[in-house]
Amino acid sequence: MSEILLGVNNCFAIGRYSEPAAWLGIVKNELGLKHVQFSYDLLDPVIIDDETFKSKCLEIKRLADSMGVSIDTAVTGEVVHKFNCLLEPDPALRKCYLRWFEKMVRAGALLGVDGAGVYLGTLSQTDHENLKRRNYLIEVLLEGITHLTAIARESNQKYFLWEPMSVPRELPCTIDETKSMIERANEFSHVPVRLCLDVGHGYIRSGDPRDSDAYTWLRELGHLSPVVHMQQTDGKGSRHWPFTEEYNKIGVIVPERIFETIEETGIEKTIIVFEFFYSAHAIPDESAIDNLKASVEHWQNALQKVYG
Repeated sequence: MSEILLGVNNCFAIGRYSEPAAWLGIVKNELGLKHVQFSYDLLDPVIIDDETFKSKCLEIKRLADSMGVSIDTAVTGEVVHKFNCLLEPDPALRKCYLRWFEKMVRAGALLGVDGAGVYLGTLSQTDHENLKRRNYLIEVLLEGITHLTAIARESNQKYFLWEPMSVPRELPCTIDETKSMIERANEFSHVPVRLCLDVGHGYIRSGDPRDSDAYTWLRELGHLSPVVHMQQTDGKGSRHWPFTEEYNKIGVIVPERIFETIEETGIEKTIIVFEFFYSAHAIPDESAIDNLKASVEHWQNALQKVYG
């Protein structure tokens, strides 16, 4: 029987609950959770000077430990997702992005995480359409991953995380491509390269129906994913909806089916991480917390129903 834990990405706190004591208090006291995935949208490792950054990471770690909350993983966040990063066409800019990732991984040691990473980059349209350039940049990406796994090892982390995405310019985005690239990434890695699957990241325009089905992704690759991003979605895009009554009526993600699929894979342990994006202008603060509470309750009830 698999061990399934519930956690939350603290992206829900961006702009609203930026104080560590505030978002940790919500995780522990409002949601009743003990596992957090830290988003660097709340603490950029490059914009903030080294001394202040180190001080804030240590403060967060002390608070989390005192509250019995584990920061298991740390991830790039939404802001970095706006950039080409490790697939940037310009080599000088790409080198700058690599430095960002280096600092991000090293910061994981301060937070005490098992692994860091997630979104690694996207090809420009020009490079995507040029097969020679695309293949070249894939090699550059894999070299960058090898370098970052060495830093992860130096930082006493167990693995490096890579999240499959939803469009061909963001690598990888199909099941077969993910299998191939994760195998290649692990050929020379210094710690294992693992996945952070997201149930909303299917490639809906793929000619292979496997690529648009969240359960197939989990069935075929869940054994490589120590954490899984969980969102409610209609299967037509990465919606990042909460698991409220409104969205559960139109969503395709059913906790019991997720548990059944996890059990089929033989996964020993995984952390289901709720990842909900709340615009500061589109939803009141109290509604964001209510949606989080409803989502956690929905999954806890399902866990109790299935596992007792």
